[in-house]
Amino acid sequence: MLKTGMIIAERYEILGKIGTGGMADVYKAMDHKLNRFVAVKVLKPEFREDATFVKKFRSEAQAAAGLTHPNIVNVFDVGDDEGVYYIVMELIEGITLKEYISKKGKLSVKEATSIAIQVSMGLEAAHSHGIVHRDVKPQNIIISTDGKVKVTDFGIAKAVSNSTITAFGTTIGSVHYFSPEHARGGFTDEKSDIYSLGVVMYEMLTGRVPFDADTPVSVALKHMQEEPIAAIVANPNIPIAVNDIIMKSLKKDPNLRYQSATAMLIDLKRALKEPQGNFVDNNEYVDAPTQRISTIQDDNRGPKATAKKKENKFVAFVKKHKVLSTIVGLILLFVLSLGTTLGIANATRTKDVAIPNFCLLYTSPSPRD
Repeated sequence: MLKTGMIIAERYEILGKIGTGGMADVYKAMDHKLNRFVAVKVLKPEFREDATFVKKFRSEAQAAAGLTHPNIVNVFDVGDDEGVYYIVMELIEGITLKEYISKKGKLSVKEATSIAIQVSMGLEAAHSHGIVHRDVKPQNIIISTDGKVKVTDFGIAKAVSNSTITAFGTTIGSVHYFSPEHARGGFTDEKSDIYSLGVVMYEMLTGRVPFDADTPVSVALKHMQEEPIAAIVANPNIPIAVNDIIMKSLKKDPNLRYQSATAMLIDLKRALKEPQGNFVDNNEYVDAPTQRISTIQDDNRGPKATAKKKENKFVAFVKKHKVLSTIVGLILLFVLSLGTTLGIANATRTKDVAIPNFCLLYTSPSPRD
């Protein structure tokens, strides 16, 4: 824990602790270089000892620093100071969505949908830059005093390996929002964030998460194996369209969820206008069933069949290349015609015959004769 008045990187003065999470503590600080208040997130000691984690943490935080969007908490700086690894972010005056839900119990449909829309917009921006959050939950969603919704901790969750979560267990609260593929330690992408947002919507409108149990492992197993109770059953006041959006987001198979934050955003906006509409596409992707195809009998066998196959190949070639075949045919016809003409000409032309020189063949008689 950092002490009040401590200076980090000769720039950020710690003013007090304002929050804590599974991986880090958050402090309010003064940036003396730019003369502004900022939030400084500092990794907890147990994570600093993992060199692999620290490397991932820095690279992912630096990637997140490139994100600038009204619904994302902007990252200003990333670094370390004598073993203190930190991220400097914009300071948002407000409360987390988790705190807000705890205060109100359940949110109104309009309010919950509006919050989901803003979260979707933040995710859409991040995904367009190739950044997946992997830990979307109410604790990472901040509602500012002016009503603006912002998502925080982009990229940090990716740095946490499954072994790290298991070893330290302090991020275990997130398991209630894990997608099935995340829970089993499989590949996660944008559709995992969509699942997590579906869980957040479920909690906003029902006051509870879809899956709960005594242990984190039990919760993870439920995500992988059990179907959630429909949100509209848990809260009959939820409109059909909103319920359909939530339940589509919570599909076990990622291919059956919204395929992008943009697609989900479109339906959320429409749900504000048509809460009882039946427009959510829940058509499941169905793979083509295996079909039985009759065996093709090949009656063409033996030498004759081989010759016929060759002939068929030639015929097929001619049919496929009609223009080329026509040109070749014309050329052959021309050559044949030319050959015939030359043959006739040669047949009618007088041949040059070599006549012997008889004078040379005759020998003069000898004088003795």
